[in-house]
Amino acid sequence: MLLAVAAALAIEPASPDFQGHCQSPRWSPDGRWLSWEVNYLERQSVELYVSVFGSSSPPRKVAPSVSTSTIAAGFGGDSTARMVVHELTFSPPALNRFVYASSGTAEDYDLYLDGAGALAAAPGADDGAAWSPDGKSLAFTSARTGEGDLYLLNLAAPGTPPLKLSGDANAAELYAAWAPNSKSLAFVGHTRKGDSVWVIDDVSFPAPRALTKWAGIQTRPSFSPDGASIAFYANHDADERFDLYVAPVDGSAEPRRLVNDVVLNAHGPSWTPDGKAIVYVRHDDDTLNPVWRVPVAEPEKAKQLPIGTVGNADLDVVRRPDGKTWVAVAAQGRLGDAVRDFRRVYAMAVE
Repeated sequence: MLLAVAAALAIEPASPDFQGHCQSPRWSPDGRWLSWEVNYLERQSVELYVSVFGSSSPPRKVAPSVSTSTIAAGFGGDSTARMVVHELTFSPPALNRFVYASSGTAEDYDLYLDGAGALAAAPGADDGAAWSPDGKSLAFTSARTGEGDLYLLNLAAPGTPPLKLSGDANAAELYAAWAPNSKSLAFVGHTRKGDSVWVIDDVSFPAPRALTKWAGIQTRPSFSPDGASIAFYANHDADERFDLYVAPVDGSAEPRRLVNDVVLNAHGPSWTPDGKAIVYVRHDDDTLNPVWRVPVAEPEKAKQLPIGTVGNADLDVVRRPDGKTWVAVAAQGRLGDAVRDFRRVYAMAVE
């Protein structure tokens, strides 16, 4: 254990030192790129950065091309001080692109394709995009009809209006997540009574069905790598905490709790590439929110990963070109750091 901790102390941050909190790290599907957001709470802005992981080149700040006069007209005074650029979704590796959401105009959030422009811009905010694994579609939440509905954009047919996938007048549809087959989607139906996980088995013939039917909140679904299971968070057993659950996609069995009292991850539960386990942050103030790994088939064998960071929050897991499984996590600092102020992103191989 001492050797593991000593090795962890040698880990260097993957992000520079910002005067804001890093959050929402996200790997590209092949592990070559790493992105994160920087949240500047006082000035109410969020910046987005993308880096080629392991490169000596500095990370690139991402923002839409908009005139400062337009932004200033919307907020009054300073130009880009309150711009929000966030919620990046990577394409499959062959396309080498990404989409993000931004308040780059004075009116609404829009989706932007990096290096191009706004996608399917319309009155009403568009955000929460998820790029399908086959690269052909983009699912996102939009308020263009006055509700938070789920839409599907066909990227192979530029100019084609997005297809509405859901339309519950009493709910907003959020947190879209693709199955590996690029055919099925999971999402959260948010209502005044609570949040539930829903599944669309075939986006070509959208017929949402409820995967969870409990009271309270079930949120941020994530498909297993084989597409057979969905992991999510729920406060089913205690209102004041969130636990990690897994359920078969077909609804053939009740959701099963893996561990209790976890920190919600921005992109939902993060599966290991082999689909055998989920890496999560345990909510434990006494031990500064450590990172754990829980085997899905044997949750009693969950164990802490000695990665050496404290105050952990959002994380993401990927298999990089070196064949190893890597974790990127937004953390307050390392065990041996004398100063722990703003969160930074740290990355390390865990197996």
